[in-house]
Amino acid sequence: MARPREFDTDKALREMTLLFWKYGYDGTSMHDIERATGLRKQSLYRAFGDKRAMYLAALAAYERVEIAESARLLDIPGDAVTRFGRLFRHIIESATVEGDRRGCFLCNASIDQAPLDPETGKLVADMMTRVEQTFATALTAANLAQTGPNSIRKSARGLMAGYFGLRVLVKAGAARELLEDASERTLSVLRAPDSGA
Repeated sequence: MARPREFDTDKALREMTLLFWKYGYDGTSMHDIERATGLRKQSLYRAFGDKRAMYLAALAAYERVEIAESARLLDIPGDAVTRFGRLFRHIIESATVEGDRRGCFLCNASIDQAPLDPETGKLVADMMTRVEQTFATALTAANLAQTGPNSIRKSARGLMAGYFGLRVLVKAGAARELLEDASERTLSVLRAPDSGA
């Protein structure tokens, strides 16, 4: 009989996610992963596969935790400006008060690895599609459905650009004033007369 694993794979995955999120694929070595998880290479390979498989698992874990939190914030009742304003404030507060300047792992992966690896590219594209769907769902719940599905889709994509842009600015070390101005400019689209907000 195969021996049961003697380590917490979820904990190991969390540690790998933090590494890949902060340093990227090429900037994270197997030695780094071994040191962070306290596990040997052979154990990691048995549990997750090779380094590329670990990276993909970490990216998927990021979606389950971090992007799911964004979805949760958008799901709290309110009009569109309230919902997305809450999400953007969370990003700004995390950066300027809590000092979380990691930015967005999905953004990083879209630049770092998606152009180089088809499997990563597909996962990134699928995740982007799900973010768009999450934003569209929030807009629909905020009573923008009367503007029509095509308008909802365009609004969701515009908000995605603002959201990901804000996350990039956070990682670049932008000052709070700049972050707030960028957030306000993105939200102003929802206040336009034809937005339904």
